Amino acid sequence: MDATSTNIADAFRVRPDGPEMEHVDPDLTTDERVEAAELATRRRAYGLSRGIDRGHFYQLTADSIVFDNRPDFGLRTRQGLETFIYRLRETGTEDSRDTEMLVESLGHLAMYVRDGWETGIYNEFRHFQGRGLTKVQILELVLYAHLAAGIRGLKQVYNAVGKHLVDWQDEPPPRTRIGQPAAWPKGWAPDPAAFKAGLDLTVTPMTNQDRENIEAWYDHNVGFLPGSVSFAMTYHPEFYKWHRARWEMIFQTLPKQVLPYIMIREHMATGFTEGIREAVLLAKHWDVGKEWVVHAFMINAYFTGFEQLGVVNQAVGDVMAEWDQPARG
Repeated sequence: MDATSTNIADAFRVRPDGPEMEHVDPDLTTDERVEAAELATRRRAYGLSRGIDRGHFYQLTADSIVFDNRPDFGLRTRQGLETFIYRLRETGTEDSRDTEMLVESLGHLAMYVRDGWETGIYNEFRHFQGRGLTKVQILELVLYAHLAAGIRGLKQVYNAVGKHLVDWQDEPPPRTRIGQPAAWPKGWAPDPAAFKAGLDLTVTPMTNQDRENIEAWYDHNVGFLPGSVSFAMTYHPEFYKWHRARWEMIFQTLPKQVLPYIMIREHMATGFTEGIREAVLLAKHWDVGKEWVVHAFMINAYFTGFEQLGVVNQAVGDVMAEWDQPARG
């Protein structure tokens, strides 16, 4: 390493006795101080490397707020993240970190579209490209998010990635490839037919058969008719029929289990109790897996507010307690 490289490395390094460590928790052990300083150094290097790979440096700049000022908090944050793959492994659910990271990010993209965070949208497109998702699959997530984010969400997706989509390559550059093909959880697979209630799309009005089919779909897959659906079918059945028609057609290539997972994440963030219950019951019926449902709960609590778990407990505490009982027919 020449002198210039040495200087660059020194500039990136956080030392256990450096100024960044001045205000850390005094209860940290000596080993933890060393670990926190080393993690802060690695995060700086990682942020720079990711910026070179993906064309933006938000992680370097965002991480600096923590690691340049409270590396001890950064250490505990990182240790907390490790609990997600730890839990999946301990329960025999999943061993692959690639799979855990892929599933975790499904909810991130929908959240960023809803919240209008263009940098996050771009980052998730690149992340999913590196993890083996196709452009078609990523856009299925965008279409689902659009149902809540509206035209504003689509415009911000365009602002974030529109100029890249015209010549988007499903095969990522070797430097950015993380895992090929996409490492889905065991048993997760596409099933476009599972979304279909059997609507008659040759006529605009909701027919009596349409209504019966929708009610039967919910009874079979969820176990109850959501109040929002009942209200819409009562006061504007034509609208609901065609809302349902576009909802049914979104997931053509992604595993069907993606839908209830991101529904849980979405409805937790908005505090929609009935939506959480609908999503969890659908997840159970579609074999998402109990620990992936728990994963959705805890990832949201970790990134967007622990208090959301109180709403989850109100919505599905009983469902989770009875999860391992025999499923409905």
